Amino acid sequence: MPTFSKGVLQKILTDELALKEPRFKLQKYGSHWNGSVISKTFHRKGDHQRQKMIWDALRRALGENAVRKVGMILAYTPDEWDIDDILVPPAKPRARAS
Repeated sequence: MPTFSKGVLQKILTDELALKEPRFKLQKYGSHWNGSVISKTFHRKGDHQRQKMIWDALRRALGENAVRKVGMILAYTPDEWDIDDILVPPAKPRARAS
């Protein structure tokens, strides 16, 4: 069986969910991949629906082996993920001492 890698997981989620402009923040802990997926696809979907979408996609692609390979993956829209960029204005440059 081929190695289950970060790239394989990203491809499964991108293809199965038809993700729009996806970004991934994934890390392996032990034998499980965990992290976040960011995509416009999750706009106007609640947390429960997002989790169901992710796990349905994983089970379609991996069967019951999905729970052996994937831990927790949280789903965000770009606005949710980049909230600090929206709320925190850029720092003003400090004036130089004379």
